Amino acid sequence: MAVLRLTSITCHEQAETFTDELYVTFNGTKRSLPNMTKGQTKVLGDEFLFDGSRQLSLFENDGDHWYDRDDFIAAHTITESPGDSTLVFESHSGNALGAHYSLGVRVGAPSGSAILRLQSITCKEQAETFTDELYVTFNGTKRALPNMTKGQNLTLSDEFLFVGSRELSLFENDGDHWYDRDDFIAKHTITTTPTDVTLEFEASGGNAEPAHYAISLSVTPAP
Repeated sequence: MAVLRLTSITCHEQAETFTDELYVTFNGTKRSLPNMTKGQTKVLGDEFLFDGSRQLSLFENDGDHWYDRDDFIAAHTITESPGDSTLVFESHSGNALGAHYSLGVRVGAPSGSAILRLQSITCKEQAETFTDELYVTFNGTKRALPNMTKGQNLTLSDEFLFVGSRELSLFENDGDHWYDRDDFIAKHTITTTPTDVTLEFEASGGNAEPAHYAISLSVTPAP
């Protein structure tokens, strides 16, 4: 998860004769920008929460009538990689031909977000007879862990960016077939409060019993 911030816009060439009425679309959201004429630079403060990669598209607003659609200028793919950049939006065809803008953008962590780091895992009891094939889910992400047998302690390096509170769940992988679902072991609620702790994940029923694991983790504020 990341936040895209629009910091500034500069008009190098207009799409319309008098004034360009602009907007952007990003991650399913449409946001109006200031009206612009050639040579102007204006400060922006728009923010968008997103994950993965999304298209940031710039348009000139013509009212979007059936007989005169809004004029698409250009688009850029935005990823979660943090940093500041200046993106060039220049139209090479269509009714916006000649329009040329640059947008200052910044990608970073959402306000109030934190990083969950998994540091190590210890197997105290297995769920399966031979080897447990483990994974965790957190904040919509599934992450495979090392296979484990009783007595093993292994180092982890998984990281998750999140806001609010989320559940960290541990499973033993059975292939998740309709006739044999993966075995849920246990879960803990993780908040953004900084911590460095070892949590016990012990099955209290179901096919994962008597699985018992300990996961050491830390939570720190995102930079």
